[in-house]
Amino acid sequence: MQYLFLMLTGIALGAANIVPGISGATLAVIFRIYDRLIASINALFTDTKKSLLFLVPVGIGMVIGILAVGTLLSGLFRQFSFQTSALIAGLVAGGIPFIYRQAISKDKEKPLYTYSDDDGNVPVYHAGHKLGGKPLYYVVAVIAAIVIILLALVVPTPTVEAAEFNLGLAVLLFVGGLTAAAALVIPGVSGAMVMMLFGLLPTVMDTIAHVTDYLRAPSEFERLVPIMQVGIPLGLGIVAGILLASKLIAILLKRYFSITYFAILGMVIGTIFAVFSDPDTYYNVDRMTAGLIIAGIIAFIVGAVVALMFGNRPVADNTEQ
Repeated sequence: MQYLFLMLTGIALGAANIVPGISGATLAVIFRIYDRLIASINALFTDTKKSLLFLVPVGIGMVIGILAVGTLLSGLFRQFSFQTSALIAGLVAGGIPFIYRQAISKDKEKPLYTYSDDDGNVPVYHAGHKLGGKPLYYVVAVIAAIVIILLALVVPTPTVEAAEFNLGLAVLLFVGGLTAAAALVIPGVSGAMVMMLFGLLPTVMDTIAHVTDYLRAPSEFERLVPIMQVGIPLGLGIVAGILLASKLIAILLKRYFSITYFAILGMVIGTIFAVFSDPDTYYNVDRMTAGLIIAGIIAFIVGAVVALMFGNRPVADNTEQ
């Protein structure tokens, strides 16, 4: 059952990573596997067996999510862009209470500061921090949210057709994959959004379509050529990016756990704004009607309730797993 859960979680992560405006790492936090995911990636070469027992089912699920659920979500997004975006935003918003509890969980185990008794011998712990952490944490959260919001407002959405393969595209795919891989380990950052920044999203989506076509006729090996032309440089970039970004995140979680999670909290809040500021959210919406708004509100509530169901459990410290 554990491996089935990991595979189902991987499906959700894979689907999320190809939807602009949502981060697969955000769902990893909500599904409570984020710290273990980072630890397994970092221990891949030191504790290979244990890491693979976790990463393989998640990885298989992600592939299924990208190919199957991703295709379904893409169709829903094009037919019901506003409602689907509202569902995504609700899912993200519903995870905020869990992320906040995680952010302050370790601060509850140690004081913000100590002071001695009258003789200067016995440390006395001040418990006021249990109200929710240092003011600096909230400043970091606000700054992180502003950064995500500014990116959503300033960065345009390119409308490029799938490009013809050449050496320049191969280099761009590698660099784009390297950068987008951060979305797999940094909550609040959308992998699809990064691909859009590099103008690669149409090419990647076109390649996913080629993979789906090939799976229907696996004996037609000529279909593999365009898949490999895009998949190899992109995949190499993603692998390199995951390994580098996961090391950085692991260091931050070990040394600055609370402040890192408050930064994550800010990015997640900013992501909700990014979802509705993206022109693709209103892809097939001619005008906002009362019915459309009501449908969006319902979708948002459903997403929030689902996320709250997954996040409504005691916070566990699994950073050492």
